[in-house]
Amino acid sequence: MTIMNEVVNVVVGLQPTLIMVVVAATFAVANVLYKLAEQDGLSNSVMNAYRFMFATAFMVPIALIRDRKNKPKFTGRVFYMTFLCGLFGGTLMQNLYLEGLASTSATFVAATFNLIPAITFILAILFR
Repeated sequence: MTIMNEVVNVVVGLQPTLIMVVVAATFAVANVLYKLAEQDGLSNSVMNAYRFMFATAFMVPIALIRDRKNKPKFTGRVFYMTFLCGLFGGTLMQNLYLEGLASTSATFVAATFNLIPAITFILAILFR
């Protein structure tokens, strides 16, 4: 029984690492699929629109179920900030990402995608 407990403890300790490996593999598969779709002639804008539609269809029901009791007021300022965040935070970044993928290889995009947190940190320090 002690050997089984040790195995369980090792697996529980490896969960964060295993999840990171699964996420990295998922990003790699997505990069390859995006590259194949782009080579078949699918427009980057259409691909981006499909991505956001599927994400919305998946996330909205989860958000409505999870936060149904504590909804914040939806004011004009909240709508404006949500619009700007969606426009520049999501759409612009994804369009640039897909354009970079079309111009280079999936391997290069996967490698540079990991630099985003470091670049964000450097910009945060520069702009205080």
